Amino acid sequence: MVNNPKADLYQMFPIPLYVTNYDGDTTEIVKYLHSIELHEHNPGYGMISKDSYIIDNPICKPLAEFVHKCMTDYAVNCMALEEEIVFSQSWISGKAQHTSHKAHSHPNTIIASVFYFDTEEGDSPICFSKEVRSINRSYLEPTLRQDYQQNIFAQDEVYYYPKKNDLIIFPSWLMHGVPPNPKPKIRKALGINAMTKGTLGSRETISELDYKRYV
Repeated sequence: MVNNPKADLYQMFPIPLYVTNYDGDTTEIVKYLHSIELHEHNPGYGMISKDSYIIDNPICKPLAEFVHKCMTDYAVNCMALEEEIVFSQSWISGKAQHTSHKAHSHPNTIIASVFYFDTEEGDSPICFSKEVRSINRSYLEPTLRQDYQQNIFAQDEVYYYPKKNDLIIFPSWLMHGVPPNPKPKIRKALGINAMTKGTLGSRETISELDYKRYV
């Protein structure tokens, strides 16, 4: 990475992207997911299902158990969370031909995931973007080499091309989007958010949110 043989490079504050593949039978689950009605969402976001608690349906139970196990693995071993996690909302995202999904993050949740139940070769990837705040940027924009995206310290976008039945998990604050869908077929994926169960934060640090108090 650098020419100085005496220099060490450290990746400070790396962001983990968890990738795994579901090998269970998805036949009935996929039929159900394809039957869900989609409607137009806000401009720039494509289509979304009217049902936003899809993973709660009993037909999805085997998949839900797998996803929850993986998200718990991520929460405990990547994010070092102490509280148990629970699914919040889950929905189908649809992208018609030439439709994209602008870069965004997920508010009011902690962990985000996507299950690619209908992915084929050549489908649009998911694009993760580095969020650069103006306070951290120079007013002078230097010229970067043509291959700067190949340098993990300089790149500002990372594309992941999922395979069928891939599940990816990442922090909900991470900016992500989808480039335009090049195919006539609607690009569908199942999004699943997760939140800590019961409380958020701690009483000792005066950051506690006890959800029961707001029911």
